Amino acid sequence: MSKIAILVVIVLIVAVGIYTELQRGGNLSATARRLGLDFRSGLQPVPGPLAEARFDLLLQGKPEIGNRMGGRRKDRELMIFDYSYDATVAGEGFGAHPVADDQTNLERRNQTVILLQGERRFPDFDISPSASHQRQVAQRFGFTPLQVNDNPGFNRAFHLLGGNPERVSRLFSPAVQDFLMQHPGLVVEGRGDRLLLYRFQKRLKAKQIAPFLEEAEALLELLEGAMGSRGA
Repeated sequence: MSKIAILVVIVLIVAVGIYTELQRGGNLSATARRLGLDFRSGLQPVPGPLAEARFDLLLQGKPEIGNRMGGRRKDRELMIFDYSYDATVAGEGFGAHPVADDQTNLERRNQTVILLQGERRFPDFDISPSASHQRQVAQRFGFTPLQVNDNPGFNRAFHLLGGNPERVSRLFSPAVQDFLMQHPGLVVEGRGDRLLLYRFQKRLKAKQIAPFLEEAEALLELLEGAMGSRGA
């Protein structure tokens, strides 16, 4: 293939990528309107309160989010956005540091993220599928690995970590455990009255946003119910 042909192919690939992103942005904007949310396209800094909460995901790459939806729904503040970062294939991201010179074992991770504000303050926790890449959450935040009682299947399926083991264990009621088992792949981080929910490397199409939001809201209600009924 000649150099001119190679250049044409590269230009076409870039053009298709730009067109796809513009089209997705338009679809996301329409979805935000249907949900009654504001929408801001493109990359933007992580909002201050979100950065201050120190969610593990947002420490993996640059402090930037994309295609942000925000507003109130069911009397709750919420935000939906894209977050991307570079990471080693089996490990974590590079935070704000430059990407390593060795590009052979790197991958780009893109995910759609939902932030929900609850009515109660949760004990800090992190739960993720066992079959995910290596994470340093326990070391980073001083969390303790936990297991729930009488549910070995759940303990095999998820890594549960918490800063207050007793309160976090009570939070994961049988109803919460069942929900997570029926909705595989969810990663949930709790910080104060906020929950961050996503699936690793799952950036959603516009038509998938509303079902994911309903899924996140259902889990939030179950967690709040566990706090109310069990004194978490």
